[in-house]
Amino acid sequence: MSISYNKAILVGRLTADPQVSYASNGMLIAKFTLAVDRQFRRDAGNTQEADFLRIVAFGKLAEFVNNYLSKGRLVMAEGRIQTSKFQGADGITKYYTDIIAETIRFMETKKSVQDFDRKDTNGYDTPNRPFDNTDMITNNEEVFDGPGESEDDEVPF
Repeated sequence: MSISYNKAILVGRLTADPQVSYASNGMLIAKFTLAVDRQFRRDAGNTQEADFLRIVAFGKLAEFVNNYLSKGRLVMAEGRIQTSKFQGADGITKYYTDIIAETIRFMETKKSVQDFDRKDTNGYDTPNRPFDNTDMITNNEEVFDGPGESEDDEVPF
């Protein structure tokens, strides 16, 4: 038996509104791209670039994504990395990597989102949606209600 662990935790901003579709079995699928900053040192000093990573959510989590996420929102996506391949029309095998979301969490407060909405100068209509920084949903359909909701009051260490 081998031991393996596949977990990705990313914090970034949505580059566009999520795209939703339905699988052949009727399950909702939501896909969106996160821009995740990457800092590194070069001879000329610190440099910052971004990686653009596709996140895929299914079922109830996809509904949450569709209802509450939009371009520019800062979120944390937690999930597993999955690489897939397919044969293109040109006969060449192509590979792509996705993050299959297990948890999505807002990383902004209501006030910072409202300030962000007012400062949007690109003409993009950013809706005010009711949520706060404790909102989170997971693929096992549990919703985090905030600190102090634990059934076990003892510290595990």
